[in-house]
Amino acid sequence: MPEEGWDDRVIEQFLSELSAMDSNNFPENIGVGEREARVFSSLVSRRHIWMSHGIGRSGDINAEQPKAAGSSLLYKLTNCMTMDALHIAGTYPTH
Repeated sequence: MPEEGWDDRVIEQFLSELSAMDSNNFPENIGVGEREARVFSSLVSRRHIWMSHGIGRSGDINAEQPKAAGSSLLYKLTNCMTMDALHIAGTYPTH
């Protein structure tokens, strides 16, 4: 866990950069996969910072999804930060 957290502007910029890595946000892409997002409302897209692509592969949530590089990276980062928070709290989950 960082000693000092990021401000909202930095967090939003970081999430925006991650979402740009997901193939459903590529301007020239027309996705037809079952995990590829199709969001009609720009309001919904903005609210979720364009993060709508599914993660995981073939039933394995931990597997990287090449078409969702940003979402997969955010998933891994979230897991690492959660494990660190649990460690700081004095709990040692079996892994």
